[in-house]
Amino acid sequence: MRAIDKAKAHFNTLEVKRFEVEEWGDENGPLVIYSKPLTLAETSKLFKLSQNDEMEMLAQALIMKALDEEGNKLFDLGDKMFLMNNVDREVLVRVASQVMGTFDLNKARKK
Repeated sequence: MRAIDKAKAHFNTLEVKRFEVEEWGDENGPLVIYSKPLTLAETSKLFKLSQNDEMEMLAQALIMKALDEEGNKLFDLGDKMFLMNNVDREVLVRVASQVMGTFDLNKARKK
């Protein structure tokens, strides 16, 4: 098996992440967000869309990756200004960081 085949096989084993956001819930419980692993191509797109603005990158990550249980996007580009200006910053940073996984913005920007 070629190295690329092993790398692709590993990627295919990565699970969809599931996490709850109490602050964005309602009387039925917390908002549940699902997210597929972030790819290198998506990371590149996030950098281009955010134009060196880490906070905008977090909003873009939610727009790009946050899904409901059926796999539908929870946010769209029309939600960007609300995410940037009308959402609790601490919650958005926490949620977007979970969506992005262990991706380190500072390390990536230095390279």
